[in-house]
Amino acid sequence: MFITTLNSNRRNLIDEMIDDIFRIYPNSYRDIGSSNYKTDSDEDGVTLTMDVPGYNKKLIDVNVSGDKLSIEGKAHSGDTDGFNYNFTISENLDSDGINATVIDGILTVSIPYIEAVKPRKIEVKVK
Repeated sequence: MFITTLNSNRRNLIDEMIDDIFRIYPNSYRDIGSSNYKTDSDEDGVTLTMDVPGYNKKLIDVNVSGDKLSIEGKAHSGDTDGFNYNFTISENLDSDGINATVIDGILTVSIPYIEAVKPRKIEVKVK
C-alpha cells in the first residue's frame, strides 16, 4: 500500500530495488497491495506467476521494450483499480521468446534463457 502512494519515479526505483532481491532469491514471493507474484527458475528459463483475479486476456497488457517487461491490468467493473508492474529482463533471458497466458485468475509469463545459457548434456565417448 505504501509503495502505490509514491510518485512513479520513486515507485519504479523501489520496484527495481525489490526486483534485484528477487534476482538473488528467485523462488520468493512478493505481495504489494492486492497483486501477488512469484518468480521461479529452472533449466528452461524464468517463470513469473501473478494472481490476477477477475482479469482476462482483454484486460491485461504484457509488453517488452528492450530489456524492460511491463505488465498492466486495466481497471474494470468499478471495484478494481488496475495494476502496473515493470521488470528488467537480465541479459541471459530471451525477450523474443516471452509467452504469457492467463487461466483461472493466474497470469503466467514464461521467459526462456538464451540458448548459450541453457545447460546441455555432453556425451562421454569411449575410444
